[in-house]
Amino acid sequence: MPGIEDQQTIINFENVDLSFGRKKVLDALSFKIFPREIVTIAGPSGSGKSTILKLISGLLKPDSGEITIRAGRFGMAFQYGALFSSLTVRKNISLALEETTNFSKWEISGRVRESLETVKLGHTINMCPGELSGGMQKRISIARALALHPEILLYDEPSTGLDPPTAAKLEEDMLRFRDKIGLTSVVVTHDVETIKHVSDRVLILDKGHIVWQGTNEEFTNDNSPYPASFRERKYVEEIKTRQRRV
Repeated sequence: MPGIEDQQTIINFENVDLSFGRKKVLDALSFKIFPREIVTIAGPSGSGKSTILKLISGLLKPDSGEITIRAGRFGMAFQYGALFSSLTVRKNISLALEETTNFSKWEISGRVRESLETVKLGHTINMCPGELSGGMQKRISIARALALHPEILLYDEPSTGLDPPTAAKLEEDMLRFRDKIGLTSVVVTHDVETIKHVSDRVLILDKGHIVWQGTNEEFTNDNSPYPASFRERKYVEEIKTRQRRV
């Protein structure tokens, strides 16, 4: 994004360490995210990607280092929707507002309808999750987050389990939220097509720290080991071994 370095960050990690018992999950982790960016975080399983989302949202605290968040409201789109199967879509969305705000029932009703229209699923308001496809459930989860009018929306593996057309539709929503309402998004994903489709910047995490970062264009064209390994769906170690043999 042009001129982004001149903006004040909305999220800033500085030398963040976090361990679970003897396992070090994040090691001197540092990165910045700017307002209205879509930043994707990629990396092998167990590299700490989802832990970053929990730190941003305040569900976890670091052992050391500094995390600065210049936003008051967060939304979270969970990997599998995390909807209550016994509740209607209306109640799934309104419940979060009832628990976290002092809004009247009329204000809550308006927010529910507004958020459903934003994800173009207004017709599902009286349906239950079991009546919806997996892709629709994910979009309802996003609507629930949007009803809180967040400044930052966190996505955990948004395209997992979705067919390509449904994933593409969800990704178009993510871009629209950035462009229309100025939402900052942090996306944890292993899906190369999602990375290419939505990213303003890409961070690659390995062994608890950022090993590569760059723009979407740089991710697509850089043939150094880390971005190349993800584009080719191969392990970084295999790429390095092949390079040493050349």
